[in-house]
Amino acid sequence: MTMLNSDGQAKKIKNHFNSEIVDYDACCDKVVPMNDEIHNIIVDSIPFDKKSRIKVLDLGVGTGLGALKILNEFPNSQLTGIDFSSKMISRARERLRLFGNRIKLIEADFNKIDFPEKYDVIVSVVTIHNSNKTDQKKLIGKIFNHLNGNGCFLNGDFTKTKLEFLNKKLDQFYKEYLKNNLRGEELKIWLRHAFKEDKPLVLEDQFLCMKEAGFREIECIWRYQNLAIYYGMK
Repeated sequence: MTMLNSDGQAKKIKNHFNSEIVDYDACCDKVVPMNDEIHNIIVDSIPFDKKSRIKVLDLGVGTGLGALKILNEFPNSQLTGIDFSSKMISRARERLRLFGNRIKLIEADFNKIDFPEKYDVIVSVVTIHNSNKTDQKKLIGKIFNHLNGNGCFLNGDFTKTKLEFLNKKLDQFYKEYLKNNLRGEELKIWLRHAFKEDKPLVLEDQFLCMKEAGFREIECIWRYQNLAIYYGMK
C-alpha cells in the first residue's frame, strides 16, 4: 500500500470535502454516529461560566454547527474557526453571519499555519483524525502552546484501541452504520474515506502526546463505539 505524505493526505481530504461531498449538513448524521450528542457534550464540558468573555478556537469548524452552539451558549465569547474546505467555510459564514465581529473564519490547513493568537478554549469535532500521525502529534503541541493559562482542549473524534480484535469489531460496526445510512456512489465515497484516508489514533497514544506536550488533568469523558470525547487542561 502506498503511504501518503502530509501534502498528499491533505490533498485527498480536501478533495473529499470540497468536491465529492455535495452537502455535508445533509449527511453528517449519516456518517458520524451520535453527531449532535458529541457537539452538545463538548459545549457542556467547556469549563468556564456561561457569561465569561472567552476566546475559542474551533479546529475544523466545518459548516459551523459546533460554533453556533458555542456562540449561543456563551454569549460573550469570541470564536475563530479554521477549515481548509472553501465549501465548508462558505456555509459556516452564512450560518454564523448574525454574530458579526464575534466570529472570525479562516480558510486554511490548521496543520500548516500558526494560530492567530492564544485562546481559553480550543475545540475540535470529528476532524483531527483526517491528519496523519505525525501531523496529529505536532498539532497537539501547537494547541498546548496556543492556550492561555488554565485553558482547555476538548476533542471529539474517531479513535482506535490497542486491541486488534476490538478494532475489527469497531470497524465492522462503522461499516454497517454507513451501509444503513448511505447508498450507491455516496456509500463508496465514505467507505473509501473512512478506511483508506482517515488516520484515527489509539486513544492512549493521543493521551501520551498530550502528556508530552504538557497537558494536565487529561480525561476521556465520553465513549461510544469508535468515537470518544476527551479533554486536557493547561
